[in-house]
Amino acid sequence: MLNNKNMLLGYGETLTKPVYFNQNGGPKNKPYTYEENKPVILEKLQDLILNINTISPDALPDGKAVAKFVLHPTFLAKSYFPIDLLNHFSLESIGSKSIKIKPRKDNKIKGRKNIYITICIYVSGKRENFELFIEALKKDTFKDIEKLKNNFITLEDISILEISDKIKNIDDDIDKVEVTLHTPQNSLSIEKKFENFALKNGVRIDKNKCIRVKGLTFMSFKANRKDIPKLAEFSFLRTIRKLPELRFNKPIITRSLENSLLLSLPSEPAINQNLKVAIFDGGIGGNDYELWVKEINLVSDKNTGIKPITHGLDVTSTILFGLIDSKTETLKTPYCNIDHYRVLDSNTHTDIDLFDVLIRIKSVLEKNNYDYVNISLGPRIPIDDDDVHVWTSTLEEIFAKTGTLCTIAAGNDGDLPDTLNRIQPPADLINALAVGAATSLSDNWKRCSYSCIGPGRSPGYIKPDGLAFGGSEEEPFQIYNPVSKGIVRVAGTSFAAPLVLRQAIALSTLLRYKITPLTAKALLIHHAEAKRFAPQEVGWGRFPVNISDVIYCDDNQVKVIYQGMLEPSQYMRALIPFPDSEIKGKINLKATFCFTSSVDVEHPINLTRSGLEITMRKNELSKNNTYPLFNNKNIYADENEKRSDGHKWETTLRAEHTFTKTLDITNPCFDIVYHERDRGIPCKNQEKLEYVLVVTLSIENMPELYNLIRQKYQTLQPIEIQQQVRISN
Repeated sequence: MLNNKNMLLGYGETLTKPVYFNQNGGPKNKPYTYEENKPVILEKLQDLILNINTISPDALPDGKAVAKFVLHPTFLAKSYFPIDLLNHFSLESIGSKSIKIKPRKDNKIKGRKNIYITICIYVSGKRENFELFIEALKKDTFKDIEKLKNNFITLEDISILEISDKIKNIDDDIDKVEVTLHTPQNSLSIEKKFENFALKNGVRIDKNKCIRVKGLTFMSFKANRKDIPKLAEFSFLRTIRKLPELRFNKPIITRSLENSLLLSLPSEPAINQNLKVAIFDGGIGGNDYELWVKEINLVSDKNTGIKPITHGLDVTSTILFGLIDSKTETLKTPYCNIDHYRVLDSNTHTDIDLFDVLIRIKSVLEKNNYDYVNISLGPRIPIDDDDVHVWTSTLEEIFAKTGTLCTIAAGNDGDLPDTLNRIQPPADLINALAVGAATSLSDNWKRCSYSCIGPGRSPGYIKPDGLAFGGSEEEPFQIYNPVSKGIVRVAGTSFAAPLVLRQAIALSTLLRYKITPLTAKALLIHHAEAKRFAPQEVGWGRFPVNISDVIYCDDNQVKVIYQGMLEPSQYMRALIPFPDSEIKGKINLKATFCFTSSVDVEHPINLTRSGLEITMRKNELSKNNTYPLFNNKNIYADENEKRSDGHKWETTLRAEHTFTKTLDITNPCFDIVYHERDRGIPCKNQEKLEYVLVVTLSIENMPELYNLIRQKYQTLQPIEIQQQVRISN
């Protein structure tokens, strides 16, 4: 269907070019001198040795203990990681986490409180390595070695990794546990030594329930409450917790069915035969959708219960046909074909299902490169700031490598007390789209009370990424049921997530342009409407209900997609399309950056390995006329969560501002530099980084803006709609 509306513009990357700047940072305000810090850290190290002496040799693989090195909050940024100090004493950073502390000395940073976020580094080493550190302090052997002294003054505290630090969510009825081990360089010897240590203490490890993810190993096995403290003595054990149950079918409303003789399935094949789409769920249990859906059974149990199949069928129907109502007669032709993987067996609330489900999903994703994936299940447990869960850890790197866009249900425990109502793994994936539920399709919407809330960690602070209609008692989520050929009324984030995936697939299908999964993600986030709700409630906002809201522009508005690659450690300038005419009204600018990033899952506070530093200039010819469009205030809701460089490491950045004083805005641009780190330590960039930028410029009282931009920037081209399809939702 052709139309004469103003279309979204593509090829914004033609407005980019490299630029060069000096990157000299100013001196750091250091809280401690070497002389001030020496007696404190010396005492801490001596206490550490006393604690190491109390640990059984069997619990020290290769004779190594694990200590906590806490940095002063002033040195939270990546460039102050004390790597030279650790290397000097043959100590190894094997992980880290964020903690809140009251430092011994406060620099009285303006606007800050006494409690600060900082980094706790897990450091492994033999007793003699820590003793060498003590001797060096006593003799002042590195006092005059500048790089070691600069590392040393970053230290706030040193202590042993306590048993109490490792035990989480343990209750009286515990039967099975999840364990996370530090396994630097995927050391199998640590796994073997833990197995032997556990067996010596009466616990047998199930080797089939073991997942390795770069620097960490996750295990699941049977254990009693009395076994937990002993197992936690093992020095390289990071966490031990009760194995959570699987979530996928918590009832939100009573599932109801309306029979309809009017409804019929379409007879046409899927519109886009090239997209590869997968659903991981409970199966579909029939051949009603065989024209578009291939069901692949990954479980040996042939007697899957009715609930998993019902859930899988509803999720599949949502992606195929979207929402329907009682007036619908013929269902819409599906946008794509789907591989539906049945990953649930009859034991849906046991560790067999929970760990095995993840292993099944992992095995498929490592062998198949899908464009789009939906996962509406996972562990029923709130995310933990200290650690990335096994589900998240496993899937994160896969999606970073494949570029797959995966929609994840945020969870349905939003009505539980604080902390228990937080998003559930793997909805904390930074390389995916976590979706919560909104109450209505109308403009009068809010978060469903059952929809889990954020925030996520930093990076990954804005979670869920957004909301979509998920259904409620007052306004149910209505989808087609092939068994009864009727309408089913349901509710839950399980259905909001595939509804968003359907929108992403629609963009890839309907537009004659290279809409990659990353581009679809950027467009959906860019057009999410937050109203006045807090980010922890709605993320970036409710995703667009109508695709037309994404692809069309008003006359006084222009939308542009930039797609390209960023060169390592090189500034790129992206011009913002701007008219030459006199401006007589307010200027509204909205911009969204998206990219995927490799991760270091053992370092949650430094999770992402890639980051962008973005500066907006009101005039590209001016060095000083800048505006802080992308800054902490636009990312973090809590003053105490802010960090000097935290926003640079988010994989999604969105900001919007209305400029009332417009005289100094003439040829605006973004200057972008791509940074990289390895386990929190700065490193030289090795690879180019794929990015997507979406910009919307609106100018009050300028109805000719769209045409003016088209005339001035002729490399920008309207994105056309496929002629054989019509825009619908």
